Amino acid sequence: MSHAFNWVEIPSIDFDRAVDFYSTVLNEELDVYEPESDDAPNGRWGMFPAEEGAVGGMIVETDEYTPDSGETIPYAPVDDSGLVVYLSVDGDLDDVLARVESAGGEVLVPPEPIPDTGGHYALITDSETNRIGLMAAE
Repeated sequence: MSHAFNWVEIPSIDFDRAVDFYSTVLNEELDVYEPESDDAPNGRWGMFPAEEGAVGGMIVETDEYTPDSGETIPYAPVDDSGLVVYLSVDGDLDDVLARVESAGGEVLVPPEPIPDTGGHYALITDSETNRIGLMAAE
């Protein structure tokens, strides 16, 4: 197994705001899929850029998803507990964090060193109130 994780879905309350937030903070455009034009079932999706074979993910706008099995999967942001997803960022973590508040988020934990790696992490809330971690190799 090359990665323990292979996909991440981040729920949104206001999809356009969430796409703007991540595009601004990560300084990369997300690929947006709309049900009317892209055959995207159950809402809109904003795909994070990822190289082929890399861990991928997306912003999701839907209240729930119902696969062929008929089970219902609810989607709602989590603001004060639960899973924290860490996104990789290129370059200086301080530069990335400088864009968080102007994009509608909040820095919860400023950059902290990751022992024995040379890397750093920080914890933010996004525009949708999800807690998100950011990791940089520097």
